[in-house]
Amino acid sequence: MTAPLDPPQNHPHEQPPPPGQDPHAMLRVRDLLGVPGLGLEAVPGTGDTDRAVRWAHVTELPDPGPYAGPDELVLTNGLWLGRQECAAYVHRLTESGAAGLVFGLRTDMPAVPDDLVAACRAAGLPLLRLPVEVPFTAVTQAVATAQAEQRQRHLLDALRHSNALTRAVSAGDGLRGVLAVLAGPARTPVALVDGLGTVLDAVGRPPAEQDVRAVADRLGPDGEEYAEYPLRLASGADATVIPVRGVAGFDLAVVYGRPVAELGAAGRLVLEQGVRFLTVELAHRQALRAIEMRFAGEILDMVQSGPHRSGELVARLRSFGVNPDSALAVFSVIVPDSPGRAAWPLPDTAAVTDHFVARGLASVAASSGQDVVAIVSLPAADTDPARLAEGLAAALGPASPAPGPRIGVGRVAAGHQELRRGLLQAREASRVARSRRRGPRVVSFADVGSYRLVLALVDPQTRRDFADAVLGPAIAYDATHNSELLRSLDAFLGSGMKWGQAAASLHIHVNTLRNRLAKLEALTGRDVGCAEDLADLFLALRVRDEES
Repeated sequence: MTAPLDPPQNHPHEQPPPPGQDPHAMLRVRDLLGVPGLGLEAVPGTGDTDRAVRWAHVTELPDPGPYAGPDELVLTNGLWLGRQECAAYVHRLTESGAAGLVFGLRTDMPAVPDDLVAACRAAGLPLLRLPVEVPFTAVTQAVATAQAEQRQRHLLDALRHSNALTRAVSAGDGLRGVLAVLAGPARTPVALVDGLGTVLDAVGRPPAEQDVRAVADRLGPDGEEYAEYPLRLASGADATVIPVRGVAGFDLAVVYGRPVAELGAAGRLVLEQGVRFLTVELAHRQALRAIEMRFAGEILDMVQSGPHRSGELVARLRSFGVNPDSALAVFSVIVPDSPGRAAWPLPDTAAVTDHFVARGLASVAASSGQDVVAIVSLPAADTDPARLAEGLAAALGPASPAPGPRIGVGRVAAGHQELRRGLLQAREASRVARSRRRGPRVVSFADVGSYRLVLALVDPQTRRDFADAVLGPAIAYDATHNSELLRSLDAFLGSGMKWGQAAASLHIHVNTLRNRLAKLEALTGRDVGCAEDLADLFLALRVRDEES
C-alpha cells in the first residue's frame, strides 16, 4: 500500500525548480511512464501526457488549489474522497495549471474511482495510476533525478557552446565562425546587419533586403542589450532580432531565423553567449582595422615623400601582401561635388580593398580625407587598370541618392620607385573625372592634358605664388573696375583663340574683347600672341580655377 503523507506544512513553492529550467526540454508526463520500477500507467482519455513536469509534490488536502502550481504533478492517495467532490477537486487542479494527477492505489482502493476518472476526462487532465506497492517517494525521486540530469545536460550544452565560440574566435574564424556556432547543427539562418542596411556576414540564407531595411531602421545609438524583438520575415517565417553594441551604440543587430520563444532558457543562454562573443569579435576587428588604416595612411606619406623613404615603403607594402617590385596600379577614388548640400562620404577603404582581394589581387587602400587611394599589385604588366577601375566603380555605386564615385587611374608603375608619379597621375585624373558633369566615371591619366602633370608636381604654395605673380594685377583691376579681364581671357583660350567665337560666348563685340585683352597684356606684361607668354597665362588661369 502506498503510504499516505501528512498535508504539507509549507507552500510547495518553497522548493522551486532550479533557475534557468528550459520548459521546452523539461521532463514530460509521458517520460515517467517509462521509468523502470515505477509502474505508472496513464488512464486512457484523461489528458495529454506531453505536458511538461516542473515539480512533483504530495497533498491529501480536499482543496489542492493553494498548493498546486503551474506544471506541477500532484500525487494523492484520495484520502480527501468523501470530503470533496471529484469534479471540484479536478477543477481546482486545472485552475492552478497542474501538469497532471497521480493516484496512488491502496489495498482498500485497488482502482481509481470512476468519478475521478470522469472528472479528469472532462477537464483534459492527465491521470496516472501508481501501483499499491510503489511509494510516492519513488515518483518524487524520479522527477528530481530527471531534473538534475537535465540541469547537467544544460550545463554541458552551455559549456560545449562556450568552448565552440571560444575556439571560433581563437582560431581566427571571425564573425563567420561565431555565426556558425549560433546556427548550430540545425543550420538556423543567422545574419549580422548594420544600421546602413548592409549584411556584414551571414550563415545560411541571408534575410531579404526589405527585412534588413526594417532592422536597420530600428537601430541607433540608444538601446538595451539583449532587448530582442520578433520579426516576421518577408518569406513568412518568424525570426528574432537581437541588437548588438557596435562603435556608435547599438548600431548592429543579429537576425536569428527562429523565434526565441522556441528556444527555452538553455537556447537563450547560448544565443546571449553568442552575442557577447560577437561584440568581442567586432571590437577585435575594429581595433585591427584602425591599425591597418593607420599603417595604410603611412604608405601614402611614404609614397609622397619620394625616394628617401623607399626602404620603409617596400617593407610596408609587403606587410599588406603587395609585391613592391611588381607592376603596380594606382587608383584615386573621389566623390563628385555636391553644390548646396554636405559632401557625399568617401567610400570605405575596406570596401575598396575587399573588391580587389575578392578578385585575387593584393591591394592596400587608404583615405587622405580628400580621396581614397588604392595600390594594387597586378598579375601582369599588360593588365588593364582602367577595366579594374570600371569594376570598382560598379561595385561602389551609385548608392542612391548619392552619385557614384569617380575614379582616376595613373599609368602602371614598374615597381615602387614609380608609385609617386602614378599617385600624382591618378589624383589628377580623378579631379578631371569629378569636374565633368557628364561622361565616364573612370578617367585614365592618358586622357588628361599633360600640363596637369606639370602642375601636380609643384607644391600648392608655389603654384599659388606663380598664379599671383602672373595674374595679380589683372585680378586687382577686375576687383575695382568689374572689367571681367580674366573671364575674357578664359573665353579666348577656351575657344582656341578664335576672336569671334570668344566674343559671342561673352555676348560682347569682338572689338570689346580685343580692348579687354590689350588691357590685360598691359597689366601682366604678357602678350597673348607670344606662345611663351600665352603658356604662362594659361597655367596661371588653371591654377586660379583650382583654387577658386
